[in-house]
Amino acid sequence: MTCSRRILCAGAVAGCLCLCSVPVAAAQDVFLRPAMEAFVDKDTLLVFPAQVDTFQKVRVRKNENPVFGTVVRYENESGTCADVYIYSLDTGAKPVQQDMFEKHCLETDRDILNLSARNSKIAPVEHIEAPGRKAPEKGFEMQYRIRNGSTQMYSILYLALYKGKLVKVRISYSPEDMDETEHAYLFIDAVAAMLNKDKPAEEKKPEAARQSKPEALNPETKS
Repeated sequence: MTCSRRILCAGAVAGCLCLCSVPVAAAQDVFLRPAMEAFVDKDTLLVFPAQVDTFQKVRVRKNENPVFGTVVRYENESGTCADVYIYSLDTGAKPVQQDMFEKHCLETDRDILNLSARNSKIAPVEHIEAPGRKAPEKGFEMQYRIRNGSTQMYSILYLALYKGKLVKVRISYSPEDMDETEHAYLFIDAVAAMLNKDKPAEEKKPEAARQSKPEALNPETKS
């Protein structure tokens, strides 16, 4: 598959996944800044560097409605897009609580699995296993197999709660580009490190005590 075709396929899957939980805003501000300039999100003070592993930051979209929130897009030379969403669950931007976060994770996972009910061209979506993979601390992570017509894509979802905001990473790529799985996880780990770097020491659990996903958020994995 050529790079341009991979970009189109990834875009098609991304368009479908944008329908899950966070609607697409009709009007958004696009920040056109130098490609090698870091972006600082004013709500969370998270700093998104120009380069993360193979991915380069290419665009930032921000909407005044906090439910639409901010989207930071990265791309790499393989045509893989990595989107980071920072958003709230209501227009008043009330801080998201842990129970709301857990509910949102389950709803987002369910919505992705039910994509075929919204679009007849999409086959039933499946969870796929990630042998040896351990999700970052306190995050929800799931990988999917999505077939849109004759095109099959892998998509990885990562969700975390940070300072009352939801932070979602979505990366989709062709299974023909197996190296992209490693790069996708390196990107997710980099974002997770940003979220965890200033966490008080007492909140950091010993490695043996960690779980890859909160028990309530660990849907049965399908192959």
